[in-house]
Amino acid sequence: MKSYKIFTFALLFALTWFVQSCSNDNSETTQTNEIRVKTIKVSTISENEAFAYSGTIEESESIPMSFSVIGTVSRVYVSEGDYIKKGQLLAELDASTAKSSLEMAEATLKQAEDAYERLSPMYKNGNLPEIKFIEAEANLQKAKAAAAIAKKNADDCKLFAAESGIIGKRSIDPGMIAMPNVTSINIVKIEKVFARIPVPENEISSVKNGQKAKIKISALKNAVFTGIIEEVGVVADPLSHSYKVKAGIINTGYQIKPGMVCNAVIERKDETNRCFIPNKALMVDEAGKNFVFSVDTLKNRAVRKYVEAGEILKNGIEIKSGLDAGEEIVVSGQQKMVNNSLVRIINN
Repeated sequence: MKSYKIFTFALLFALTWFVQSCSNDNSETTQTNEIRVKTIKVSTISENEAFAYSGTIEESESIPMSFSVIGTVSRVYVSEGDYIKKGQLLAELDASTAKSSLEMAEATLKQAEDAYERLSPMYKNGNLPEIKFIEAEANLQKAKAAAAIAKKNADDCKLFAAESGIIGKRSIDPGMIAMPNVTSINIVKIEKVFARIPVPENEISSVKNGQKAKIKISALKNAVFTGIIEEVGVVADPLSHSYKVKAGIINTGYQIKPGMVCNAVIERKDETNRCFIPNKALMVDEAGKNFVFSVDTLKNRAVRKYVEAGEILKNGIEIKSGLDAGEEIVVSGQQKMVNNSLVRIINN
């Protein structure tokens, strides 16, 4: 029995010594074993968000030209792609019938003028009834109107350019019948062109006039041009639920042609300052929660802080909550650490 008590006492003594030894070791680790770490301050960023779309190039202005009278096309002086100036003759109709009508109207006018000149003195002298003079005066006005109409019809057999530009499309050839108010030649202005971009309804609120867009055109060896948003549609397409957006591009040398397919990237600046940290600073515990080690620079202690991670940004990861801007966090050496570890910062 006595030996059993001695054995028990020895065992208790050994356990007490072991616990104290471990406690001293932990205390020494906490108090004296510094972990060398590198830190960085939590920053804020105003991130630019990019939206990519496919679009089509279109002219800045399209001017349809048509004859106002019916007739047979006799000559066409321009071809598609030609640059023309305002007032330039584009095409003309066979004007033989119109010229004959004009000659007839001019002859009738001359006859009416002669009759009016002969009857006017007689009316003034009282030798002509008033009704006869009024009839001659009315015939003169009718003849003048008929001559004016005939002259206009003859003039309308020629089609002149209303504006300077480029012939975009020609729908007539000699021998064809030109119909009134049916486009015969289309003039386009491409000193400035537009990239027409369909923007989905869930993104249209982020697009504003004045924003810049990068326009890449594959037909021009993937050349990139800078455009400015000039028009944002207000009515959605009923099928695609997208809105029409136009970005203006200065077309130096007329190298950009209407109808070319393009890719457009519109950048939107996020005015909200968001906290972000480098990817390597973020850690995950056994429960799957995100945390970082924040350093108390006065006590040289690293404290575990749980955070809510957000989007992956260009410069790191967004932190929605758990950290403040300017806070010092560990970016190197945190794998060796536990909560409240003693650290030495070695950034230099």
